[in-house]
Amino acid sequence: MKAAELGIGELEGFFKELLTKNVVDCLLLPFRVGKTVTYMLVSEPEKMGSPVIFVPVFGISAANIVKGWTIERKIGVVAKPCEIRAAIELIKLEQISPESVLLFSVDCAGAYNLKDFAEHADEIGDALDEEKVAALEKKGVSLRTACQICDKRLAEYGDVGIVRVNAEKVMLVALTPKGEEALSAVELTLEEKDVSREDLKRKIKEEAEKRKAEIPRISSAEELDDVLASCILCKNCRDMCPVCYCKVCFFEQPLGNLAGGDMLNLATLRGVLRVPSPVQMFYHLTRLYHVCTTCVACGACEDACPSEIPLTKIYPMVAEKVQEMFAYEPGKSVEEPLPLTTYKEEEYEEYLRP
Repeated sequence: MKAAELGIGELEGFFKELLTKNVVDCLLLPFRVGKTVTYMLVSEPEKMGSPVIFVPVFGISAANIVKGWTIERKIGVVAKPCEIRAAIELIKLEQISPESVLLFSVDCAGAYNLKDFAEHADEIGDALDEEKVAALEKKGVSLRTACQICDKRLAEYGDVGIVRVNAEKVMLVALTPKGEEALSAVELTLEEKDVSREDLKRKIKEEAEKRKAEIPRISSAEELDDVLASCILCKNCRDMCPVCYCKVCFFEQPLGNLAGGDMLNLATLRGVLRVPSPVQMFYHLTRLYHVCTTCVACGACEDACPSEIPLTKIYPMVAEKVQEMFAYEPGKSVEEPLPLTTYKEEEYEEYLRP
């Protein structure tokens, strides 16, 4: 692949050049704000500041921020692989205009939730390595569960990959023709580079599989009901999910959000009605059906839950099985069709019950 090597300190200048050369009209980048990190939309090069693109914290997904970006002005999005993968799924779901985004994925060593990061911001710093992760874990500060089981941490998604070579250097890798055009526009010298990193990918996958095997499986409807027992139907998981995009959610409509006389009618028909209605399991199973092929296992749902329900035990685990059935990797390519939008006669017969 074609790539250019830069010093870490040169990245700020690179981002400014993207704006100066009108490669993009604005950039979405993470910045430190006190002891937390937030995305900011930058349109003027002189107001760039110092973005912290490798910072190991996960808050609101960048894909959620640009959801609905269908205007003509182009935005450059610099984010973690899971966030870029979600943005690619949103492009295929026609929630983002493909011509209006330039996607930069960055190598990710995992992330902490906002609360843990704020409490240990100085120790965590702006980037992670294995030694720091291990030292923090001994103090009881662990990476998010979704990050521990993630095997897609490398900058291989979107238009440009920002690869950490070492503590001082990065490599900007053109992943698509659009990405190569953008790097050329800022007059970077591109050379053919081997960026496969197969050994590292194998190591990441082995570690993720090991962590995944340690998570207790839910094997019955009764167990699922127990796990969801503390759900208060706040729907935060839906609102924070980057690939949950319905304009009008079923659970905001009368049939999905029964109230008043409708509840009494059902209670009269059944003799007894569990409230609030719909029940927790129905809500989560319906949402799971909606996102199972496009779920990028980012863990935003679990982070958003005020009842601290371990939703990573449900959504990514089920989604992985469904995606295996369809041989589909969400967020891998804009060109790869969504599984449920294609049809082949007699396909998947091995999954049908006799």
